[in-house]
This record gives sequence, structure tokens and C-alpha cells, in this order.
Amino acid sequence: MPRTALSFIALLLTLTGSLAPVAATGDAAAAPELVIFNWEDYLSPRVIQAFEAESGARVRQVYFETDDARDQAMAGADGAGFDLLLVDNTTLAAYRKRGWLSELPAAAVPNRRYLDPRWATAYPESRDLAVPYLWGTMGIAYRRDLVGRDLDSWLDLLRPAPTLRGRILMVADHFDLFAVALQALGFSMNSTDDTQIAAAADLLKAQRPAVLRYGALATDAHSELLTGQVAAAVTYNGDAAALRRHNAQVVYVIPREGGALWLDFLAIAAHAQHPALATAFLDFINRPEVAARNAQDLAYATANLAAERLLPAQMRHDPVIYPDAGTLRRCESYTRLPASATAARQQAYAALMHGD
Repeated sequence: MPRTALSFIALLLTLTGSLAPVAATGDAAAAPELVIFNWEDYLSPRVIQAFEAESGARVRQVYFETDDARDQAMAGADGAGFDLLLVDNTTLAAYRKRGWLSELPAAAVPNRRYLDPRWATAYPESRDLAVPYLWGTMGIAYRRDLVGRDLDSWLDLLRPAPTLRGRILMVADHFDLFAVALQALGFSMNSTDDTQIAAAADLLKAQRPAVLRYGALATDAHSELLTGQVAAAVTYNGDAAALRRHNAQVVYVIPREGGALWLDFLAIAAHAQHPALATAFLDFINRPEVAARNAQDLAYATANLAAERLLPAQMRHDPVIYPDAGTLRRCESYTRLPASATAARQQAYAALMHGD
């Protein structure tokens, strides 16, 4: 284990006390395993190590690349196989209806008191069900040195200049992909209008030859945005901020037509094998100093207000991570669509992916 990680664990144990051990630390075979269904690179390794050292448990993450992939995996297993789930506000009601989420009374996670009250106000359906985790926006990340100019519109990707053709990465999610095209055309990303969805599908179909691939943008040193294979991508602000640490030419922008504002939650699965351990993890990760370390390592804004105050000033004042009020006004929050509108997008998305 790196010395920095050992120092961080020692610091956490000194500052925050300890959980009651659930298994002998040295007996790996007896240690319970907390299974988290999560985005890749969306939980600080140092935070995981600290929790494992303190609890005596092991943490194993299972990754999904898109919301669609997560939903398909959950449906295939009827919600089983995980202790903690990474979900968004539009997913909570659907997962609860299908019996995939466990009720989570506020008193079960005392450190919820450190959360920013605005998230409870904005998403009242999350109360007694999930804990706000990280939040941010969806926009465009690009390499200024490769593009040669500033990008400020979704149409810069959807109707790209010749120099960008074949060097664009788009998200592989039926909702987010259509959100981009709908906003580019001046519509709401939450549109349920069949004519608008059809127009968005036509725009995406015309763009398809210019796209290198559809998928998630990697944030490690092998990211296509860093190697130069990709010059511009639809992605999330924290991923762009993380890549900017490797190359100062990485720029992130919310297009003038608007972007998406999202909030992610952690929820306990109804079929969790270790619900008490999952609850302990939720309380642990909401200790202000732990939440601050997690946010700083990931370059995402935390929903924990006390943790936000512990962040370095440079991060708190970074407009990519913490957008100003004017930028946020251009962003739309996700809403759950009627089944018919969701089906229309999914059908159009499937046709696009299959080249129909």
C-alpha cells in the first residue's frame, strides 16, 4: 500500500474514530464483502482503503458504463447481487416500484446532517430512500490545441467541421444522446414530443459517420482525449476536470443551447447481503473529511455541504466543478419521462446504433 494511503488512513482513524469491526482484519476469508454497483473511477481508492482498514470488510465494485447498461443488469438479476447502488433521481422511483431499493430512514445515517439541504428540497422523493452523493453537469470536453478554436455549441459536434470528423466521442445512452440533439435543436432535453424526437434522431443519424465511437470517455492516462485520437467528446464536468490535470489544453464548456444538471445518489439494494455494512459505509462516506477527500480525488462537486467547506479554495472556485449561477440557469435537470416517450427514444437509439 502506498505511503500516502497509509497516512490518509491513519489521519482518518485519528480524526473520526472507528467503526465496530465486523470481522478480524487479518482473516480475509472471514471478512464480509460489500459489493457496490458503480461507475468506474467514481469512488476514491483512498476512501475505500480507509473504510476497509476501519471496518475489517472488503469492498468490491462492479462497474457499468451507461445508465442503460445498469438498468439492464438490474433487470436481468431482478435487483440482486449488490449491496449499494449508484442511482440518479429519475431512477429512484422506478427502482422502488420494482422492489430493488431498501428503505433508508434518515436516522440510519446520522451524517446525513452534513448534506446540503437544497438537494433534499430539489428531490424530495429521495428522502428515506437514498443519500445524495456527487453532482455536476454534462457538456463538451475538447482539446483546444487539436481543435484550434473554442467550441460553444452542440452543433459543433453534431454538424462538425471537417477537421473534427472521425475524432468525436458521443455518449452511449439513449437519454443523454437524445438530450444533446434535442437541446441542439432548441428543444427541452426532457421532450416527449414525437416530432421533436424524430428530428433529433435525424440529426444524430446525419452525424453518425463523423463519430469515432459511442461510449464513456476514459479518465486515465490512456484516455483518447489525452492521446489525441479524440478531439472533442460529450462527457461530464468532473471527468473533464480530471483529464485537465494531465493536459491543460483540455477545455470543458456548457454549450450555449444548454446542458444537463444531474445528481447521483447511493442507495441500499433491497436484496443486499450486508445491509448493516452498507449503511455504515453511507455514514462513513458522509463524514465531512471523508466526503471532501473523495470529491477532491474525483474532481467532482460533493453534495455534502460540510465537506465542501473543507475543499481547497482552488477547487471550490473552479467553474468547471462548481458552475456559476448563470451557467446553471442554462442547464436542465433530468425528469422521468412517460413510458411512451422513453420507448420512442430507445427505439430511435437502437436504430442509430444498428445503422438503420
